[in-house]
Amino acid sequence: MTRDPWQLLDDAGTVLAVHAHPDDESLSTGALIASLAAAGTRVVLVTATRGEEGEIVPGSVAADDPRSLEEIRQTEIDAATNALGVAERHMLGTAPALAPGAAPRRYRDSGMQWVRDGLAGPSDTAGPTSFTHRPLEDAVTDLVALLEHVRPDVVIGYDDDGSYGHPDHVHAHHVTLEACRRTGIPFVEVASGERPAGEESAGEETDGEKTGISWREHPGTGAAVHRAIDAYRTQLTVVGRDENGVAIRHVGGQDDLIALRTGLHPVR
Repeated sequence: MTRDPWQLLDDAGTVLAVHAHPDDESLSTGALIASLAAAGTRVVLVTATRGEEGEIVPGSVAADDPRSLEEIRQTEIDAATNALGVAERHMLGTAPALAPGAAPRRYRDSGMQWVRDGLAGPSDTAGPTSFTHRPLEDAVTDLVALLEHVRPDVVIGYDDDGSYGHPDHVHAHHVTLEACRRTGIPFVEVASGERPAGEESAGEETDGEKTGISWREHPGTGAAVHRAIDAYRTQLTVVGRDENGVAIRHVGGQDDLIALRTGLHPVR
C-alpha cells in the first residue's frame, strides 16, 4: 500500500533526519527541516560521519587556527542546525545512537571521486574504519538504538541514489531502510535531483506522472536555509539568494542552487 509522504510528515510530532556528513542536512533537506521546525515539529538529526575527508575552501581557516577540521566542522554543524531549528542532534556510534552494550564507534568519512559530471563514486582511499567499509549491521543496530530512544513518527533520509551517488549517502540509505524495517517506523525518501522538466509547481504539492515524486515548495524558509548553508565556510561559498533558493559555489568550483522545495518518493 502506498502512503502519502507529505501527510505522514504533516501529522508527525517528531521527525528524525538521517544524514552522512555535516552540511548534508542543510544542502539536501534544509528547507524541509526549516519548514517542519517552523510548523512546530520536533526535528532530530543524526549524522554518520564527521566529514573528515572534505576539501577546504582556500582561506576559510586561519593559518594559526589550532583546531582540527573535524572540530571546525562540528562548530559549523552546530550553527547550521541552530539556524534550521533542529531540536537535537546526534552522531551515529555515540550514545544514544549506539547499540546496547557496544563500545563507542566512529564512522569515518569514506570520501568520493567523480565518475562523471554530477555522479560520485567510491574513493580509492577509503579505509577499514570508513562508513562504507564498516559492517552494515553495526550502523543498523546503532540507528535502531536511536530510533528506540527518540521514537520518531517518521524518518527522512536519502533515496537509493544518495543525492548524487556519494557512497556514504547510498550506504546511509541502506542503513536507514533496514533500521526502519526493524522498528516499523515509516521511512520517507527525499528524491535526488531536481523537479522533472515541464512539471509546474502550484506552491503546494505536485506529482510527476513519470516519477511518482511528490513536490512541495517551502516559502519563508530562505533566510534560515541561507544562514545554515553559510555556516559551512570550509565547504562552500554562498554567492546569492532569490525566491528560488540559495546559490552556492562548492569547494571544487561547481555552482549549484539549493532550492527551497523538496521532492519525496511515495512510502510503500
